[in-house]
Amino acid sequence: MLGAVARAQAPAATATPTTATPTTATPATEPDAPAAPIPPRPIASPPGAAATDGARGTAEGNTRLARDIETAPPPPSHVVYFQYGVAFATEQVLAPGPICDNTGVPCILGAGAGIVVRGGWRSTGPLYLGGAYELTKQDPNKLYRIALLQQARAEGRYYFMTARVTEPYASVGAGVAGYGNEWAIDTWGPTGAIGAGVEYQITRRTVVGLAFAYRLLYFSRFTDTAGSARNPGVAQLLGFDLVLEQRDAVVRAGADDARGR
Repeated sequence: MLGAVARAQAPAATATPTTATPTTATPATEPDAPAAPIPPRPIASPPGAAATDGARGTAEGNTRLARDIETAPPPPSHVVYFQYGVAFATEQVLAPGPICDNTGVPCILGAGAGIVVRGGWRSTGPLYLGGAYELTKQDPNKLYRIALLQQARAEGRYYFMTARVTEPYASVGAGVAGYGNEWAIDTWGPTGAIGAGVEYQITRRTVVGLAFAYRLLYFSRFTDTAGSARNPGVAQLLGFDLVLEQRDAVVRAGADDARGR
């Protein structure tokens, strides 16, 4: 009983106050904004690449410039030339004609070779007009001691302008020819020719070339040194020339107009 009273008189246990931890309010999270695009980073060139690209571009530019210079036509020429020179010539007989109709005696006209001297006016365009003297020693089958074929003719050329150092041309010629022993003229007559050639300019003033011409020569009636009569008629020859010529400026077109200004 006393224990019960003692428990009743004992002071009630004091409750320990609990300190409340203040709670921090978490702000409401806003919706995520769209991210800004990230620019791509340039790829770093390896060391020396810029120099290599620059050298390549320079080489390509030089190649293109050289190609343009090569394909571009040269400025027009305003110079008139006197063109002259020599040529080594051969005359091949295609058909001797009536002078060799007599089968009882050897033919008095065979193949030969010699030289040509020529000169003429070369215009600023495609034309050439000039003259030539040709002397060739032919094969007379021992009927002449020295059989000489001499030709004096006027010549014309028409150049196909290529604006390059090589130019082809067509040619025509007309004149007279004489044939005989040594420097004598035993037979003679008119001659005509058509041909073609090509000219290569090795310097501004010097040209070389190769030309051929088909010739018709009329020979009058004559008696050779063996006493054989030769009938008149036309012989056919094919000539080849290896040409070396020089150009000298004589007139500059438009010079008079320039002085009058």
